[in-house]
Amino acid sequence: MVRYTTRLLVIAVAAFLLVGVSTARAEKKFLGSDDAKEKDEPQKFLPDYDKLVGGKDADWVYFPNGQGIKSFKSVTVKEFDETAGGHDARDAARDGKDYAEQWLEREGFKIEKSGGEVTIEGNVCNAWEPRGAARYWGGWYANPGVCLELIAKDGKGAVVGELRHRAKGSTIRDAVENGLEDMVKSLAKGR
Repeated sequence: MVRYTTRLLVIAVAAFLLVGVSTARAEKKFLGSDDAKEKDEPQKFLPDYDKLVGGKDADWVYFPNGQGIKSFKSVTVKEFDETAGGHDARDAARDGKDYAEQWLEREGFKIEKSGGEVTIEGNVCNAWEPRGAARYWGGWYANPGVCLELIAKDGKGAVVGELRHRAKGSTIRDAVENGLEDMVKSLAKGR
């Protein structure tokens, strides 16, 4: 009887651990997150918000082929768009292309004006610069920041990566640079 009870206990513990591990491994989806509920960060740029999952360097990623752009050698970066509106977002979008190219070069990619093996399009879906007392309130909005999105497409126009990331910095420009550093790392590694 003791053996039977011990076996049942071992089986129950194993089943509990198996369920716990599989639940822990379940990927967190963007659309179920608090980030997706932000009213001032529109979801108009990426085609697959429902497929974004938690990333390693960037907040949210989706790689249809599972490997990012590490198999490509040359990249073309287009001028960034902005869906947020306002002068902060326009300023952040102006800086996007240069910083993206800078970080892609550091990852070992050759930057082409046109005709790269991969084309990267970027978007600023929010940018904020705390004003007045907001600088001292604390929390996420106490520092300047941005919400950035990237789409990477191969030469045939097929999407090879989609990313969305929020970043902070000492200025909006610094936040753009910080965010693109993280996003390019994720894009290069595919996670």
